[in-house]
Amino acid sequence: MTIVFILGGVLAYLLYCLFVDFAQGGDSWKQGDWLINELTEPTRRGLFGSALLLTSDALGLSPLLLLVLFQGLVVTAIFVVLGYAAIDLKVPNKLLLILLSPGFIVFFWFNDPQGSVRKEMLTFLAFLPLMVAALRGSGSRIACVLSCLAYALAVFSHEANVFFLPFLWLAMWMVLPDNASTRLRVSVIAVPFLLAFLGGLYATAYSHVSDWTLICQQVTDRGLDPTVCGGAIEYLVTPPDEATRNLTTLVSIYFRNFLILYGICLLSFRVLFQGSAWAEWWFFAVIASGVVFVPLYILAGDYGRWLNYHISALVFVALVYLLKWRPAWLYRDLKAIDFSILLALSLLVGIRHVPGELIDGSLVKVLLAIHNLLTS
Repeated sequence: MTIVFILGGVLAYLLYCLFVDFAQGGDSWKQGDWLINELTEPTRRGLFGSALLLTSDALGLSPLLLLVLFQGLVVTAIFVVLGYAAIDLKVPNKLLLILLSPGFIVFFWFNDPQGSVRKEMLTFLAFLPLMVAALRGSGSRIACVLSCLAYALAVFSHEANVFFLPFLWLAMWMVLPDNASTRLRVSVIAVPFLLAFLGGLYATAYSHVSDWTLICQQVTDRGLDPTVCGGAIEYLVTPPDEATRNLTTLVSIYFRNFLILYGICLLSFRVLFQGSAWAEWWFFAVIASGVVFVPLYILAGDYGRWLNYHISALVFVALVYLLKWRPAWLYRDLKAIDFSILLALSLLVGIRHVPGELIDGSLVKVLLAIHNLLTS
């Protein structure tokens, strides 16, 4: 099946990129952000790194090795569940278009692997048990517990994960059985909210450090190369108010071009809802839901990454809905011209994670790689 081949190929490529990262001593962003720790002083994003370093000490293993293995396992879990869901839904054309959107993790990570395996994948992990529960039609309570555990790890690992809260709420609410108690319904709202609130509060209280080298020393003392500290760890000395100096980009021609790319990604959802009596309202809701991530555009210039947040959250919520209710309109044929144009855009156009500019799509990237291989 085509989607299985694509998912398997992209997964293999991402695992290869992780191997390269490990062989080169770790990337300063893809691994560096995960290595932020609190062994010298409290700081945002540091709890995961502290646990990682202490675990590596206890096991006598390299923290980089443990980290890369963890990243590989999470990515594999995401792709396996995506493939399982796609096969169970029989991969209609509408579903294929949102899975292959240049803004969704499959091609987004493939086209720009430097933007892959970041800490938002912990929130993506939180959607997986909900997808499985929707697919099986049972186990919603266990799924919500597992989802909350993954989300707790996510919000204390990176503060940007708090912005996924409305989408996680929606997915959890959908998997609940019709006879769910009031207590359970209140819990699936209150617990994720409390986690997001505490994670955001902690990140605000310890937003930056005065000396990043102390954090780096905990990493280098365990045998890692100092260059792994030159990205996310070094950036910890930058106070949040520095971001306000970049707000002029939000009214630039450059940013308007980015919005065009955004529009291309949203078109797949317009096509997805064709045939539904609520198509127009749902598409309006899809567009409006992007407001949730607006603060991130003010705080940092990783526009392509924030686009990926929105599109990926929408895809995961859509998958939970489709797996549970399997609406008839999902399987209605698309106009050939609509499908062809959107598929071509997905294959030819890629989006860079920062600052969100246009790059080669997956098909172009593969063809260029084959050409280089044959001519080298």
